[in-house]
Amino acid sequence: MYYRRKIDEKLDQWLSKKSKSPALIVGIRQCGKTESVEEFARRNHLQLVEMNFWTNPEYYSDFDGTLEVDALISNISLRFPAMKIDPNNTLLFFDEIQECPRARLSFKNFEKDGRYKVIGSGSYLGINGYIKDDTTPAPTGYDEVLQMKTMDFEEFLWAIGYKKEQVNRLVDLFNKKEPVPENIHNLFKDVFLKYVCIGGFPKVVKEYANTRNLMSAYNILSSTVFDMKTDFGRRKDKNNNPIFKRSEVARIQNVFDLIPTFLAKENKRFIYTKISSGNTYEKKDAIEYLVQAHIVCKVFNLEVPSLPLNGARIESQFKLFPEDIGIVTSMYGVDTIAGINRGDMGQGKGAIFEAAVFDSLNKAGIEPYYFAKESGLEVDFVIPYNGFPTLVEAKAKNGNTKSSKTVMKNSDHYGKTKLIKIGDYNISENGDIITIPHYLTFALGKLEYGL
Repeated sequence: MYYRRKIDEKLDQWLSKKSKSPALIVGIRQCGKTESVEEFARRNHLQLVEMNFWTNPEYYSDFDGTLEVDALISNISLRFPAMKIDPNNTLLFFDEIQECPRARLSFKNFEKDGRYKVIGSGSYLGINGYIKDDTTPAPTGYDEVLQMKTMDFEEFLWAIGYKKEQVNRLVDLFNKKEPVPENIHNLFKDVFLKYVCIGGFPKVVKEYANTRNLMSAYNILSSTVFDMKTDFGRRKDKNNNPIFKRSEVARIQNVFDLIPTFLAKENKRFIYTKISSGNTYEKKDAIEYLVQAHIVCKVFNLEVPSLPLNGARIESQFKLFPEDIGIVTSMYGVDTIAGINRGDMGQGKGAIFEAAVFDSLNKAGIEPYYFAKESGLEVDFVIPYNGFPTLVEAKAKNGNTKSSKTVMKNSDHYGKTKLIKIGDYNISENGDIITIPHYLTFALGKLEYGL
């Protein structure tokens, strides 16, 4: 069964354009890219010609010669003799396209030709030197990049049976700053805990939707995260040679293993020197691999919380958050998940709920930062929201927002800021302070500016 995804609408909008570049879907492995493209073809009655360069490296040779469109179509037709590749009703899908850089380069000719519907997808497209000694340029400006992530909480709700209209009612209450009725509020608090326990990998969500068994879903989550971690050492180039040396694999895995340790610390800033081996550049490369593979995201500290936030970030100071909350909870183990499911928000759960807020902000298309000074002042996140730099406090239950209030009181020094408190709250608004429950963090990405 296919569960509705937000990228479905983006792909339909892409198809409706009279003049369109090839689409390129980028995101972490196992986020559902291939399945969404296959469903897109079915939904729009398109014949799908699918070329997966990872599972079928023999497809590389089709792109070794000229990249003229007619020649490529002739080559591809020989691979699929039972199909008539008609540009009116055929979708060309180049899966794991990072494995064949010249297939990506062909987008330039497909875009200029304009006859064919072409989609590429990949999980490692941002990694420099992924194909060693390959100098093929990326065709910048000749594709439409669509970012795809694992399921967010809204998609999770759709998967377990909630209608879009029911979810929209929650968003309407948030937009009006009206509290959610208590019975509904308690229900969605409980559902959000389930989401925090297992995250948004589609295979995991499907298991939970079918069984309503957290342990069964957790077992699939654990296998997914294990495969992700060991995948670093399995990467091969087109000549079947390892991409990384053993020492490089060890460093990447070490960074991955350190993430829950740093998230649990009072000061969550990631420190290079804690990586077990390698010089500074090698340690930075290990982190960058995980970032470019969409497994983790850097959240940078700010010199000052003022717009534009990107202009105030401190490159050397950052936290690392996995791009899916399920990665975090799986690394903390089944006992922690059992505690979350019981609503036990004791010591240590704050790190998980800070990661859960990051999960929601990131998937909503909001780039978060944080603000911390040596004096001890620290704000969990800072985001641009409704034209203002906005402080975000993420709490497991509710708690101290002393640092944020200090920043807000000293506008002469820090500039004008507002505050959003996310925790065991209902919706409310009091001056420059908004409180919302965890389960409505995704609604922050639905602000309409009307520009």
